[in-house]
Amino acid sequence: MASLPRIKVDERREQFVRAAIEVMSREGLDRATTRRIAEQAGAPQAAMHYAFRDKNELLTAVIGAVTEQVEQILRDAVTPERGLAAAIADAVHAFWSFVVGDDGLQLMQYELMIYCRRTPGFEWLAAWQYTRYAACTEEVLRSALEHETEPPSVELPALVRFLVAAIDGLVIQYEVHHEAQQSQHDVENVISSAITMAGLGPRLGPALDSVD
Repeated sequence: MASLPRIKVDERREQFVRAAIEVMSREGLDRATTRRIAEQAGAPQAAMHYAFRDKNELLTAVIGAVTEQVEQILRDAVTPERGLAAAIADAVHAFWSFVVGDDGLQLMQYELMIYCRRTPGFEWLAAWQYTRYAACTEEVLRSALEHETEPPSVELPALVRFLVAAIDGLVIQYEVHHEAQQSQHDVENVISSAITMAGLGPRLGPALDSVD
């Protein structure tokens, strides 16, 4: 009987990370046992111990992979030459499409954040994740700011903190109520508010009221 081909450690790690994301998004963090993840990956459970020291190391890799995905979405969405207002709108729209495209993935990220905050020694990972989100948002907006003739009315880090906090709140609201129309309206209001904070003038879009 021919033996199965050996897989490099890096390839095996990527395989388990993808499987872990799929299982945790679909079934939740508590049900994502190493056995279930190995089954999803189509690999022996014992192979996970060669790729990762323990499940916490795997979870760290999962957070890194999802964070990189969000960073790439933001970078791909923004064309710096279009200016800061367009960058704000394009980045938020792209991220929101990502949110509504996969409910389970969003819930998984909140579960992981809570797990990290409650697990001694892993508090840094939750902070690291949010710090990277903010840093990437600031990076793409700063690239657009270079094409403006005047500085914004508010410091860019403050504008970024507002955007990240506002959108994070809308994600929770959407996951609770699943009111797609109202959530989209709220997203547009956040964009308009951020553009106004930056002193870039009014933006065409829905008024700041509720959806009928």
